[in-house]
Amino acid sequence: MKKGLAQEGSQAPCTKWAWALLAAVLLFIWGNSLLPPSWSWRVSGVVQEAVEQVLPVEQADGVLGQVKGFTVRKLAHMSEFALLGALLALLTGAFRRRDRVALMLLLGLLTALLDETIQKFTGRTSSVLDVWLDFSGVVLGLLLARLFFLLRCRRRGGSGRPSLRES
Repeated sequence: MKKGLAQEGSQAPCTKWAWALLAAVLLFIWGNSLLPPSWSWRVSGVVQEAVEQVLPVEQADGVLGQVKGFTVRKLAHMSEFALLGALLALLTGAFRRRDRVALMLLLGLLTALLDETIQKFTGRTSSVLDVWLDFSGVVLGLLLARLFFLLRCRRRGGSGRPSLRES
């Protein structure tokens, strides 16, 4: 019998939580894309202020603040897509078969394309650069998830083929 994470009736509790978290991440990504430009910049400002509280940076002039705001926005995009990539990797069993890695990458790219398309209809700018940044986040998430599970399997003396069932 073929072992898979999505076998009916055999999902581990953490798998169900991962599916719920995946849905929440998608809602967060696309929900933010639905925000009008003024709201989006307000949210970014709140996040930027929070980052400045954790990592205080002296501003020499207003230009540094603008660059930092842009950087915070782009890093936020990459971070949410990295989480998406890690969750997709876990839920598709991307570590077991190479064709699943391709599926995970395709799903991540489609999510990024849809994200930018939604922004086009809300009066915000849509950017190919953002699609590339988002996709880079998906790849980063896959790599970090793979590294995490390789280290975990090595520590447990496993086969190097991780799954949520090992939890």
